[in-house]
Amino acid sequence: MSNTSNLSEEEPPRQLALVLTGGGARSAYQAGVVHFMQELVPEITFPIITGVSAGAINAAFLAGHPGPGSAEALLHCWQNINQDKVYLPESSVSLFRRILRRVRPGNAVIRVDEGEALLNTQPLRGYLSGQLPAAPDGTLPQIRENLDSGKLLSVCITTTSFTTGQSVSWVQGRDIEMWHRPSRIAHKTEITLDHVMASSALPLLFPAVKLGGAWHGDGGIRLIAPLAPALHLGATDIICISPKYPRSREEAGEPAIIGYPPAAQVMGIMLNAIFLDAFDHDIRVAERITKLVRRTPHAERNGMRPVNILLIEPSKDIGRLARGLEVRTKGVLRLLTRGLGSGDTLSPDWLSVMLFDPEFISRVLELGYEDGKRQSATIETFLEEAIDV
Repeated sequence: MSNTSNLSEEEPPRQLALVLTGGGARSAYQAGVVHFMQELVPEITFPIITGVSAGAINAAFLAGHPGPGSAEALLHCWQNINQDKVYLPESSVSLFRRILRRVRPGNAVIRVDEGEALLNTQPLRGYLSGQLPAAPDGTLPQIRENLDSGKLLSVCITTTSFTTGQSVSWVQGRDIEMWHRPSRIAHKTEITLDHVMASSALPLLFPAVKLGGAWHGDGGIRLIAPLAPALHLGATDIICISPKYPRSREEAGEPAIIGYPPAAQVMGIMLNAIFLDAFDHDIRVAERITKLVRRTPHAERNGMRPVNILLIEPSKDIGRLARGLEVRTKGVLRLLTRGLGSGDTLSPDWLSVMLFDPEFISRVLELGYEDGKRQSATIETFLEEAIDV
C-alpha cells in the first residue's frame, strides 16, 4: 500500500471514497451497509468509488446511480439474484462429459476454449447488463453522465492480468494521473461491463475476460494494496466495507473442523487469504503511517498525507450464515459443495462465496443493514467530518 503522492504543501481538499472489496455472494453485505448509510444521511454521495472482485459489481452500480435512490437500487439488484442468474445450471454428468470432450488424444491435458471455465457466467452478464444498465456495446453511460455532471469524480475497477500477472486498475474520471509500479498499474479508460465481469471472475470457476488484448480475471488475486487506487485518486477520507468477519483471539483458536480438513475448509482459508487478508493489512499500515505523518511537520512530510479510514465489518461470521444451505444448491455447485465437504466445517466460507441463494442473500443483506445501524453514531460522525451534511 502506498500512501504517497506528489502533493503541494497545501492540504488537499477533503475527498470521500468508498472502497469495496470482494467476497462473491458475501458482497451482498456491502449493499446492506450502504442501504443503511443512505437512510442515515440521504444526501450522501461518494465522489470516489473503487471496487474489486464482487465489490466491482457494487462499485459500478453505485457509480452509475449516485445520490438518493442508489442504495435502494443496489439492494433490489441483490434481492432478485439467484444461482440461475449467475451461471448456467449444469448437471454433474454434463460437466464430466464436457471435460472429457476436451481431453487431448494420447495425453491427459485438458484443452480449454477461449472464454470457458468450469461455470458459464453468461446469465450474470445478462442480469448485470439490465441492472447497471449497459449499452449494447457494453459501456455504462450512466457513469459517464454522473462524471460529466460532477456527481462523481472517479471510479476504479481492478482486475488481474493472467497474461502479465500484474494487478491492473481501470480508471474513469477527469484530471487523473495514472500510476505505474512493477506489480500494479493503472489505465485510464471507459468502464464497461467487461471490466466488471473480469474483476469478478473467480479463477478457474468463472471465465477470464479479454481486455485490451490480454486476458483478465478476479482483481483480488494480485491486489496487495487495496487502498492504493483510492489514495492515488485523491481520497482523504475512506469508508471500507469488508465481508470478512473479524474473529477475536479466542474465536481464532477454536477449531472449525474435527479430524482431517475437507477441501472446502482449505479452499475457504485460501479464498480469505487471497481476497480479504491483504485488505486488513493495508488498512493497518495506512493507519500507522497516518499517525506518523500527523506527528511530522508539514514541510518534512515529503509528499505523504494522512488519511481517515472507517472500516465496517460483519458482527457475525457470514460463512456460518451459509451452514445448512448447501442442500439448496443444484447442478455443478451441488457437486462441488458436497464433494468438497462444505457440510463438514462450522464456517463454510467456500460455500458462502458461491451461494447465490435468496435466503442466504437475505440474511447477509439484513446483517449489513443491522451492522450499519449498530455503528450509526460512528458512521455519522465520520461523514460529518468528511463532508458537509
